[in-house]
Amino acid sequence: MIKISNLIKAFKHQLPWKRAFRNFFITGNGWGMFSKNSHISQSTGKPKVSYPTLESAVRAAQKMGEKHGKHFSVYKCVFCDGYHIGKNRDNKYEAKAAGEQGKT
Repeated sequence: MIKISNLIKAFKHQLPWKRAFRNFFITGNGWGMFSKNSHISQSTGKPKVSYPTLESAVRAAQKMGEKHGKHFSVYKCVFCDGYHIGKNRDNKYEAKAAGEQGKT
């Protein structure tokens, strides 16, 4: 079940408005936060790894990006109190600079 407090935090994580608009209406990636697959792994059916802070999730995403040579997005989960790392259709390009990992 979606937690209202996490929903508010997830929307704030999409800011500034220009990025939020892009994520919801241009790329469509923002709507994924409402999918059960944003919290549950499609391959295993189990909850994804939950990171307690944005900073810890960004660090893990950076390490995954270095290991796999792809970009991984960090997002606030609306279903739990943590942050998850995910992929989206934009992951087809090489990993961005370390400081940009948590900004999609």
